[in-house]
Amino acid sequence: MLLGPGALLLAGWLFAGQAIAPPPERPDPDRMVMLASQIRVVDGDTIEYAGRKYRLTGYDTPETHFSECSSEKALGDRATRRLRQLIDEAKSVRLEPERGTDRYGRGLGKLLIDGRDAGDLLINEGLARPYWGGKRQGWC
Repeated sequence: MLLGPGALLLAGWLFAGQAIAPPPERPDPDRMVMLASQIRVVDGDTIEYAGRKYRLTGYDTPETHFSECSSEKALGDRATRRLRQLIDEAKSVRLEPERGTDRYGRGLGKLLIDGRDAGDLLINEGLARPYWGGKRQGWC
């Protein structure tokens, strides 16, 4: 039996389709797996990754650059060091970006360290407190 030109085109298209591999899986843009060595900890609630700063949401740590008293600066430095330590010791670090930016143009997101929220870890250690925007309480 001879096939007409339309059938040949269809057969060729189906065969070619079989030979084409599916596209590779793309990383989920809402969950960035990060390398600890590529994360710069700015302070206890801000990181920089791939040239972009992110304000980590759900918590607040004392200021280190514009602290209002020496005890705030000391606690802010401890929170910064502890976040760096948690990242360095982690088996996995993942950023879950959120929509929008803060008033300084930083991206927003949650940082998960071995599946646990960085903010929860710092809050449990007394180095941070819950924060969801608005006016912050002072640390002095």
